[in-house]
Amino acid sequence: MELGLLTRCAAFAMSSAALACSVEVDPEHEATNTATTRAVIAVTRSAPAAAPDEARAEAFAGFLRTPAGADAKSALGLAGLRVDLPANGECRKGAHPDAVPAGLTAVELLDAGEVTVAAGGSVTTLAPRAFPTITDSISGVVYTTRDRAAAPLPAATAYTVAATGGSSLEPLSGFGQAPALLSDVTLGGEPFANVETAPARGDLVLAWAPGTHGDRVYVELGASGDATICSFADDAGRGTLPVSALPVSGVARVSIHRLREAAFSDAGLAQGALRFDFELSASVTFE
Repeated sequence: MELGLLTRCAAFAMSSAALACSVEVDPEHEATNTATTRAVIAVTRSAPAAAPDEARAEAFAGFLRTPAGADAKSALGLAGLRVDLPANGECRKGAHPDAVPAGLTAVELLDAGEVTVAAGGSVTTLAPRAFPTITDSISGVVYTTRDRAAAPLPAATAYTVAATGGSSLEPLSGFGQAPALLSDVTLGGEPFANVETAPARGDLVLAWAPGTHGDRVYVELGASGDATICSFADDAGRGTLPVSALPVSGVARVSIHRLREAAFSDAGLAQGALRFDFELSASVTFE
């Protein structure tokens, strides 16, 4: 049994650069006078650029209740339920872990009963798992797929997520349309699947078949613990990786992601979000 996404969530929960775990829902207000509940469901697909048919996929769900007066963004980041990208056209070095903010002594990931993700004629029941203990400020349960099979989690397909509810959460459902996979991706004018080396002495142009307005394409360069992240508008179809973002030399992992975030609402939720993150990656030698 593979727990890849859950393991990454535990690691990302300690970093404000939590990128592959789930989605940041921008709260209308940073803090509220009452306890609030937010649902976050993430679907990720990843494949080597040279072998896109070898895709693997996972789904993750968390139902976070924050106490009155708590900062919602901080709570989401602590739980690993936040994406933190630079503005489109900008790059940023990965951040160091944040300190646990004050007021987050009672954050809970709620039992949501049976949680399912339906897409393309398949219905996947997510498995409940105890949230990895990384701090006394948060506890509870998250939900993940039992394996990393890609077929039940397709691209360019309508998704329905549902939870039967638990003692502290009403039944809920949400809907979203997954984007298409990245295609026609080039790096420095060469098909990304064929790129083995790239110059580190000047800006590097990334291009792809343009996607939908409002979606984003982001790039991670380097090791996961010390990555540089650049973000672009998906419908632009291209972006420039500045020389300052490139590794000085050596082999680096280059991961290109298409990101879509769709909000949904249901009874008892302050906010709900369904996120899709589809990735192509390759090892590139910069010289």
